[in-house]
Amino acid sequence: MDAEMEMWLDQEMQEFSEVLKTLKKKKISRAPVWMAVFLIGMVAFGFIVGYDVSHVMRVHFPIGCVLALGAWFCCWLPTKVSNIKGVRKAYEKAIQDFFQTGEDRQLFVKQMEDGNYHKVDFCEAGEVYPCRFIAGPDYWMYFQRINITCRFIRTGDIESLSRQNESTWVSYNTGGRVHGKNMAIGVSLIIKYKEGSVSAKKNRNAEESLFFSKSKDYQEAVELIKNECPQCLNRAGDKREG
Repeated sequence: MDAEMEMWLDQEMQEFSEVLKTLKKKKISRAPVWMAVFLIGMVAFGFIVGYDVSHVMRVHFPIGCVLALGAWFCCWLPTKVSNIKGVRKAYEKAIQDFFQTGEDRQLFVKQMEDGNYHKVDFCEAGEVYPCRFIAGPDYWMYFQRINITCRFIRTGDIESLSRQNESTWVSYNTGGRVHGKNMAIGVSLIIKYKEGSVSAKKNRNAEESLFFSKSKDYQEAVELIKNECPQCLNRAGDKREG
């Protein structure tokens, strides 16, 4: 990795670490609420089923305390598991895999140094890491909290974009009979690459997808593309169903 790319990465990690800290604070701030819910709920349950104060304080209150500590631990543990080192490692791997020429790296660094881009972060309280999407006229970058992966996209290689609604089949048993239905789990931005392009050769079926857990997150990313790289939206493909 050359000096210019290293400098950009250092700045990116410094900014990303602040976003990660904000997410951690959000998770910890929810701990007292869940602790109170479990403790008060367990005590209230004891009175509802008819036990006296002595029994509730001797049995239900200690159980509520244990559940409250469990709730705190569940909120605390992800803040210790997530760290900026894991994020940097994902970035470094993506940079090494994607940028094969000095010209490519210089063009990307120029886009970032000139501020010719916009970025958006998706911070879900239930996730260990935030998700980040960067869009510029020449390059995009997508850090995905799932599997902690980072990907770069060269806009000049894009042939078309399309939306795909993602769903999964959920089965359940009622009255001794098994039923099932498709449940929406998110939206993917499908990127189809031009035949013969570098990106097409590196990706299976000459395409890849960027997954967003919420439709509004997907729409925010599309708005960034619309502002920074409108020509890509003009290559929109057909809407797909996952």
